[in-house]
Amino acid sequence: MTHPKNPFRFGDPVHGDFYMPLPEFDRLVAKFIDNRIHTVLMGPRRFGKTSFVLRLLQELEASGRVCLFVDIFNITSHRDFLQQILRALRAKRTWREKLKSWIETIPRLRPKLIMENEVTTGLPSFSLSTDVTDDKDVKETILDVFAAIERLGDQVVVAIDEFQKIAEINDGGWLEATLRTQMQQLPNTTFLFTGSKKSLISDMLNNQSRPFYRSCQTLDFPAFGEEFIEWLINRFALVAVTCDREALHELKREVQNTPNYLQMACFHLVAMGVDRVGPTEIKTVLRTIVTQNAYAYQTLLNTLTPVQQRSLRLAAKVGSQIYSKEVLERYEISSAASMASAIKTLKEKEILDEGSARGVVIFDDPLFAIWLREEFAD
Repeated sequence: MTHPKNPFRFGDPVHGDFYMPLPEFDRLVAKFIDNRIHTVLMGPRRFGKTSFVLRLLQELEASGRVCLFVDIFNITSHRDFLQQILRALRAKRTWREKLKSWIETIPRLRPKLIMENEVTTGLPSFSLSTDVTDDKDVKETILDVFAAIERLGDQVVVAIDEFQKIAEINDGGWLEATLRTQMQQLPNTTFLFTGSKKSLISDMLNNQSRPFYRSCQTLDFPAFGEEFIEWLINRFALVAVTCDREALHELKREVQNTPNYLQMACFHLVAMGVDRVGPTEIKTVLRTIVTQNAYAYQTLLNTLTPVQQRSLRLAAKVGSQIYSKEVLERYEISSAASMASAIKTLKEKEILDEGSARGVVIFDDPLFAIWLREEFAD
């Protein structure tokens, strides 16, 4: 049996009926923004932070604020960072005339941004001038754009997704310090950040020698609880699929409570034409999904040293107490120091991250952990 419309979405940020609201967290974050308290939302990747922020910005814009969403996950340079700010501005299609006037009132920006009309819509757009070539020009333009942002409206909210990326640019901390200065100097602008690398963000915010020291309110993005299971069951009901509640809880545990992967698995279950979701269907769909990614996982594994590979297999299978002597011997790892060195490198490669307790690590991609457990089963 096939179903006409799948009630689940995954991959890109979800919205509308495909998004489960978090009203209490909405109100909490909005309260901080109302009081111009810069805020960092911390949580693993694919955990729903971007979907949450986009929905919140939509609500804030409806109340009269000017909101920008800047995604910097893939930046590697100052020019990339600037381009992402400009992309965020260009995405505001209803602002085109406002942006044209905005640029014209800022003399320093006029030679740096080229105004033109889009061929398809006829609406004004802009791009970075070819005169902005070296890093010094780019830095000056970043400063000019930030200085001009407060002119966009009486109350401005700038959301920067995966903001820890600014600390990964090898610039002696220039971008980090610049952003902190703008937070202090723009009186009508509030910054909302999201981040997924807990250890890096913690150092940015708690290290006295760094610009962001004690500059933001930090909030752990809430894990979805029983209400999300209920939401999934109701979504399945739209296409006449019944569910074993405990089977969905098992799915939730397997994917480390990651909403994107929960929706992915549920999407595949509907696409497979199941009438009921039970333990067997959960095992089948997880096997199907990890098999689709097997080549990528094997390729990644082949780039790692033997001790790093064994450390990953250990982390996937054991989860906690990963430094115990018995566990290390079972996985042929010579010492806790050797394991610690491998874990450090795997964190730097963004394969692993800190768990919630000592001796615990979590996978950035929980499907990779499932694949490792299946591929290297006892």
